[in-house]
Amino acid sequence: MTDEYSGAVKEAAGRIRATIPANLVEKFQKASGIKISDFISCTPAPSGEVCAVDGSNVMLLESGSLALAVVRAAQTTFVDMERSRRSVTPMTFVIIGPGEENQDFPVLYADCFGHPPGKPLKNEDITRAAGILRDTVEYWVTETMAKALGTGALLLRDGPLRVSHESHNPVLTRIALTCKERGIGLAGISKRSAATWGGGHPLLPAVSGFAQTHAIKAPWWFRVDPAILDHAAFPQWQHGEMYVSCLHPRSKRPLKIELLAGTRNANEIMDRLAGCSADGRIPGYPYPLLDAHRTVVLTEEIVEQVRGDLLGRLAEAGIDRQTYEILFGDYHDEFARY
Repeated sequence: MTDEYSGAVKEAAGRIRATIPANLVEKFQKASGIKISDFISCTPAPSGEVCAVDGSNVMLLESGSLALAVVRAAQTTFVDMERSRRSVTPMTFVIIGPGEENQDFPVLYADCFGHPPGKPLKNEDITRAAGILRDTVEYWVTETMAKALGTGALLLRDGPLRVSHESHNPVLTRIALTCKERGIGLAGISKRSAATWGGGHPLLPAVSGFAQTHAIKAPWWFRVDPAILDHAAFPQWQHGEMYVSCLHPRSKRPLKIELLAGTRNANEIMDRLAGCSADGRIPGYPYPLLDAHRTVVLTEEIVEQVRGDLLGRLAEAGIDRQTYEILFGDYHDEFARY
C-alpha cells in the first residue's frame, strides 16, 4: 500500500466524516430547534387492508447507440397481514435510443393511461430513462389499486410521493385525489433519503442520533419541518410531507416516510405501519412492501433466462454472432477472464 493510496483513502474517509461530525446531534438540535416532544410514540395497531406497489427494471443489452431494458411492476394486498391478492404486470421490453427522444415512452404511457404523455422522454441518460419507463407501469398499478381498495385502506409506494418526469405529475395528482376522496392513506416509503440540512449533513442520521441520545424508544415518528432542509428539488412535483420514523425497536435504521400534504391521521397511519413492520427478517420495514419487492424483482436467474431467450430470437432474426458482439459485446467481460 503506497503512501499516495493511503492518503487518498484517508482523505475520502475524512470528507465523509465531515458530513457526519462527532457533534452532529448537537449541531442538528441547535440548527433545527428539535425537541424530545417532537417525537411521537407509535402504538402498533392492526394494519387492516394494506396494498404495496413496487417496480423493477434491468438493462438487458447496451451498445453505444441503444439499450434494451425490461420493466415491470407488482402489487401485493394484505388484510391484517394475510395476503388477499397479488399481481404483477407482464415484462415489457423497451428500447432506449438511438434518437434524441424515446419512442417507446409515448406508446407505453398511452397503453397505461389512455393518452400520450405531456412531455417526451429524452434518451441521453439511459439509467434515468429506464427508471422513468419503470415508473410509468408502477404509477399505472398504483392508480389501479387506488380505485380498487376499500375505504380506510393504506396504499404504500416504494419511493417518495414525488415524480421524476413531468408527464407523471398529473398521474400522481389523480392518485392523490382518488385516495383523498376514498379515504385511503397514501404513503411513500424510502429506505434512503437525499435530504440534507446545514449545508450537506444527512437528515436520517441526525434524527436517529437525536432519538438515541435522548433514549427515545422505538417505534416513533417525527414530522420534518421543510424549513430546516437545504433545498427541495422540483417542489412543484412534490405531493407529500416528510416524516422520519423508526417502526420497530430492533430496526437497524429509520425510514423516510411521505404522507399526502394535509394528512390529518398521521398518527393512525404510523401506528398501522408499525403494526405490519414486525417481520423478524427485516424488523422496522413494512412487510407488504417487502412482499411486493420479492414479487417484482428481476433476479439474476430471470434476467439470464430472458437474455438467453432474446439471443435466440436475435439469431432467428438474422443477427449473427459477430454482429452481436460488435453491437453489444463488452471488452470488460474479456478483461475479467484474465
